[in-house]
Amino acid sequence: MTSTSAPLRAGTPAVRSLDQIHEPAVRAALDEYIANPETLGLLLCGSRVLGWAETDGDYDAFVVVTRERYRSLPAEATLVRLYAEGEAPRRMIGDFSIFSEDVLEESLRSPLDIDHWPYADAVVLADRSGRLEEWRLRLAAFPEEGWKERAMHQYLNLAIALHYAVIDDVRGFAADRQMNLFRAGLAGIHLWFTLRKRWAPPLKWWTREVDRLEIRPDTRAVLEGAVLTPTIEMATHLREHMKHELRHAGVSEVDDTVGAFARTFVPERRASVYRDSYL
Repeated sequence: MTSTSAPLRAGTPAVRSLDQIHEPAVRAALDEYIANPETLGLLLCGSRVLGWAETDGDYDAFVVVTRERYRSLPAEATLVRLYAEGEAPRRMIGDFSIFSEDVLEESLRSPLDIDHWPYADAVVLADRSGRLEEWRLRLAAFPEEGWKERAMHQYLNLAIALHYAVIDDVRGFAADRQMNLFRAGLAGIHLWFTLRKRWAPPLKWWTREVDRLEIRPDTRAVLEGAVLTPTIEMATHLREHMKHELRHAGVSEVDDTVGAFARTFVPERRASVYRDSYL
């Protein structure tokens, strides 16, 4: 079984400073934010800092402002989009999110990968507060505590989805079967990142991310096969492959899935189930 991913096109050079931003309107907007005394700091993130962007790709930035400034903005005003002037169809060149440190604090508690993954490679372009790099590192860190429990919850999602798919197949519910097979594939993908102690990227970046993390060819083939060819046979192979990976990672609960599932109903463990079961 081999991966079906096509060779990657080279991206643009990674942008690591303001001087490397060559879109004049984007540079002007960021300079304006930096000059504003209500701006505490600015982070550049996304495909531009990773060198994955197309030549006409946009620049993603997080603008951290004072609590008072953030509270004064209507929610829609915290999302700023810049478009190239005079182009049709419209081409986005800037995608900025405005946060306060309260938002960053809430993101620290979030189990969602999207609240953490962008910070792993983000670049601090300005920092009036002197705290932004510390925020970046804390948000990027994958929690050591509880990662095995998180992995086990994701494995249970995979196994249960496969179980449902088998039942649906027997009942002749083809759409239900395929929904559960796709769910099993996604659970397997998220589980792989957890076993690497990495936040999963937005899945538009699956190929780029697993290439740089040097995923093993056999694991890649199993994960991509479960998505590209979502059959009960492929999902069963995925379950067994990920069970082996869990054992190798020292997650012994994988050999007692009934007990692991039963323990998810214990009241003091419900919070972690809610945290890890958002797929």
